[in-house]
Amino acid sequence: MTQSDQIATYFPTRLAAVMRWSDGEQAYRGAEAAARAGVGSVEVTSGTPAAFQTIARLREEFGSSCHFGGGTITSAELAEAAVRAGAEYLVTPYLVPEVAEVARQAGVLVVMGASTPTEIARAMELGAGLVKVFPANPLGGPEYIRAIRGPMPEVPLWVSGMVGIGDVTEYLAAGVRVVGLTNDLFRPGLLREERWEEIADLCRRALAEAAPLPV
Repeated sequence: MTQSDQIATYFPTRLAAVMRWSDGEQAYRGAEAAARAGVGSVEVTSGTPAAFQTIARLREEFGSSCHFGGGTITSAELAEAAVRAGAEYLVTPYLVPEVAEVARQAGVLVVMGASTPTEIARAMELGAGLVKVFPANPLGGPEYIRAIRGPMPEVPLWVSGMVGIGDVTEYLAAGVRVVGLTNDLFRPGLLREERWEEIADLCRRALAEAAPLPV
């Protein structure tokens, strides 16, 4: 499968629900709610307790009906653990060449974090299938993305970092391939109080924001 095919397969709605939470079981249940809502792709960050066990559980539960990745992958060891758990893609917060090498050997898509045009170009040189512009909103939001895409229109971009549901439409219109949503889907109060259906409702709102725009 080519990297372009991997992007289309793993992010069918052009959204990624990014789970980062301090309670492993609540993280699992929240990710499960997002998957059941149809978000299409869920990233579980490595700092979440039992993150890789969670990925394995989710892969077993959902099969190919939802796709799962490992996030905040900052070393070859974490990358290898995520791959063993069944992660279909690996996400780094910044340039990590050794993660790109593990992904290449495993045939796994790597989403490499970058902020500047120079870093974005370097991420592509390292073999990134997607470049994660992070933190997207503090860097300038959709306007920054449009500026980046002027000289670099061919680079497939993912945005994360203080991105909300209300930003989805504008980011997609600016040309990004994937929008990563963290706290605006997995709101701390909802996770603590285990209000799974409300998390699912937020996911459906995000899907509605993404739906009108052509791929």
